[in-house]
Amino acid sequence: MKKLLTLISILIMTHASATTVRLETTLGNIDIEMFEQDAPNTVDNFLNYVNDGDFDNSIFHRLAYGFVLQGGQYYSDGNSLQNIPADPPVANEFNVSNTKYTVAMAKLSNQPDSATNNFFINLKDNSQNLDNQNGGFTVFGTVTRGQDVVDNIASLINSNGIPLYNYDHIGSPELDEYVYINRAYVLSDKFQINAGLSGAWFNPATSGQGVYLEVLPSLNLLISAWFTYDLLPPEALQKTDFGASEHRWLTMEGEYNEDTVESVLILTKGGEFDGDKPVDYSLYGSVSIQFSSCDRAVMTYEITDPAISGSIPLQRQSDSNVDLCQKLASEANQGVTP
Repeated sequence: MKKLLTLISILIMTHASATTVRLETTLGNIDIEMFEQDAPNTVDNFLNYVNDGDFDNSIFHRLAYGFVLQGGQYYSDGNSLQNIPADPPVANEFNVSNTKYTVAMAKLSNQPDSATNNFFINLKDNSQNLDNQNGGFTVFGTVTRGQDVVDNIASLINSNGIPLYNYDHIGSPELDEYVYINRAYVLSDKFQINAGLSGAWFNPATSGQGVYLEVLPSLNLLISAWFTYDLLPPEALQKTDFGASEHRWLTMEGEYNEDTVESVLILTKGGEFDGDKPVDYSLYGSVSIQFSSCDRAVMTYEITDPAISGSIPLQRQSDSNVDLCQKLASEANQGVTP
């Protein structure tokens, strides 16, 4: 009986990553990594607003040039600005200095424990000022992506301290000229499958097993072809005119979700090299591929006849597309459902 070569899967080491909140703004995304150990109650307070959707359709309502960019006070109902309902104040947790691009809570003067929904991004190193007044302003995160977006917003014209987008006239700002936080959400910590993964992958433990895959984001599909071979050669009576008779081409197609694609496994038989002889396709089992990064994955398979299953590690053949893949993976992250 023919047996396919099986290999022991590699152990993928994972570690907890910091919670990151994405602000989708008029001018681009701003990703904020939470300081959960330094300000746990303040982070919980901020995440409550995020998960409740309170910051969706809100605006940056204060720009102090070279100082801070502030949001969290007003949202648009489509016709006018409304106050974001405030939860109970959170106790001050000043532990991290107010350096450039850190994110902190605003509060009432001379009331250290008065922070509710207003937050600000430090546009410069404000440690000498904000660390030494009102109990210190609690820093609960830092901008890890989108610093250029912050800088862009911070360079806009403002009216009565409010930054305005595409402002080209004098007078009262129109509703659609505010810089909006269209949506705020917590990013998933799972890797996000994206078109940058497309290309050749291989099993580093062998010299012959490989997978070519292509990601089609518009269809949410991943299609691939798996080249493998029988562990033992076929019986002597089995002939082949081209190539080796123990070689196998298996094809896969399936929808993906975040880091994993689930596919049916199709065996290709027959045909003729450089000829028009029909090719037969038959259901051969199932397969899943889970990506841990832009260059590492594990493929798990279950074959029906012969009845075998297992996992193999996959590694990217070329790293020339990794930077693009990482960028697309970040952009593809649509967050977790609260």
